[in-house]
Amino acid sequence: MSDQDGSITENMKFLGLPENARARALLKSMGYSSKDLKRPRIGIANSWGETSPGHIHLRGLADEVKIGIRQAGGTPFEFNSIAQCPMAVGEHGMRYDLPTRDIVAAEVEAMVSIHMFDALVMISACDKNVPAHLLACARLNLPTVFIPGGPMLSGQYRGASVTIGDLDQECYLYAVGRPRVTGQKLLELENAVCPGPGACAILGTANSMQCIVEALGLALPGAGTAPAASARRLELARSTGTLVVELCRNKRKAREFLTAASVRNAIRTLHAIGGSTNAVAHLLALAYELGIENEIDLKLMEQLSAEVPYILDVIPGGVHTMQQFDAAGGVQAVLKRIEHVLETGVPTVAGPALKDSLQSVTVLNDSVIRYPEDPLARDSLVILHGNLADSAVVRTPVIPPNMMQHRGPARVFNSQEEAIASLRKRVVQAGDVVVLRYEGPKGGPGFNEVFKVIGMMNALGVEASCALVTDGRISGFAKGPYVCQVFPEAAEGGPLALVEDGDEIVIDIPSRRLDLAVPEAELERRRAAWVAPKPRGTDGFLTVYARIANPAPLGGGLTLRL
Repeated sequence: MSDQDGSITENMKFLGLPENARARALLKSMGYSSKDLKRPRIGIANSWGETSPGHIHLRGLADEVKIGIRQAGGTPFEFNSIAQCPMAVGEHGMRYDLPTRDIVAAEVEAMVSIHMFDALVMISACDKNVPAHLLACARLNLPTVFIPGGPMLSGQYRGASVTIGDLDQECYLYAVGRPRVTGQKLLELENAVCPGPGACAILGTANSMQCIVEALGLALPGAGTAPAASARRLELARSTGTLVVELCRNKRKAREFLTAASVRNAIRTLHAIGGSTNAVAHLLALAYELGIENEIDLKLMEQLSAEVPYILDVIPGGVHTMQQFDAAGGVQAVLKRIEHVLETGVPTVAGPALKDSLQSVTVLNDSVIRYPEDPLARDSLVILHGNLADSAVVRTPVIPPNMMQHRGPARVFNSQEEAIASLRKRVVQAGDVVVLRYEGPKGGPGFNEVFKVIGMMNALGVEASCALVTDGRISGFAKGPYVCQVFPEAAEGGPLALVEDGDEIVIDIPSRRLDLAVPEAELERRRAAWVAPKPRGTDGFLTVYARIANPAPLGGGLTLRL
């Protein structure tokens, strides 16, 4: 085994020892040659699967990555992990949604450690797989490049562009007994909204996270927004394979790029694009994984929101499509717009520092990516505090102006299922504050995403007269005065557990307040009488998650430190 280029890794040396002929024999049984095993061994963590459109096309991306790896003198080894899509919306199975992030991260950690790869390519799409790969990337600290799956193309329905969000609205109207599109029209819409592979064609959590990976400098320019069904994405995949071998030979590991500065840039990008509140939980979990949770916290999230306006006019918060965002210059163009507030000395896997790569970037459509001086909103995310929460997350641009301050009686539900059943009966009245509790990390268990409840509230037409407060999560699809990720969560005895029907709740977003208008003496009486609810399940993975989940301000991931 030669070391002419200085690129021999410790793993390669170990596998080359005579005493490890057994490992080489096992690899050769699959067709690898002695020459293959003397090259950098690149693991390809692929979330391909036949379970959802975000993942169905990733087999083709992996093939292109392998071509690039081989052209650059490496040897690829592909392995797969959960390809999940939250289809169990409103059902118990939805509680597995966020925990799959930690399952996938552990899968990648185990596979890489067992098989002793020298570097990694992460191929992933959808809400939890991309953040899962980020956690694994931080944990393993190998040379790593991401190639996200990309957004789905918008569909066409009777001459108009449509997405899954348009169908969601009709589904929720059915759920509350107010169908608007029926029969053949509904079938046509159902057949039109998802025309091919990719992450749902709006700037929800999936596409927010794909953009964030590019903003972190872990993917090639354009990788966050190039359509899933495009030749450019295949080209990006092949170039990713070539690049990861170069990083491996130069021993440039993930944590060279994953720094507090790059995470701050990712948060700034999240605010600029008006991305999903779920991305807040994922970035906080990443900070925990990196051991910088004292630097990257909710306070910083809000501080940066005040510094970076919301400038991306893309659905669901705006009017343009993901294709138009990509055509306008994508993530790099957003970074160019906010360059004055970025930490541009950070390195990127593409080679130069961010400031160098941005020199040649041009914004190609000012109506899609607006100037900071003419934003859609001055801020995109705020953190509320008060006697009902130490912290709670609110996405502000989707809130009707009349609901920025609201005082109303609580209507309390102890699970998403209970809330859904009541909404079907239309029990929520104008002015109510829906309290949906025991859906946090431990209470869910699973830090549940409760967007079916929100969708049904919107279908009832109460988003301009009712608010929602929950210790669960809220989707990037959501529109309305919805407060999420309340901490402490109800299952831990947080103040949310003490709310009773009819209590006055005060939401004051300009003042950053979330309060329960109940005397402290009464709250103390309720606190003394409070009994934790019985767990929703007594076996299975969710019981493990419930025991060791971090709280919302740390991202709701698993506590992994001894």
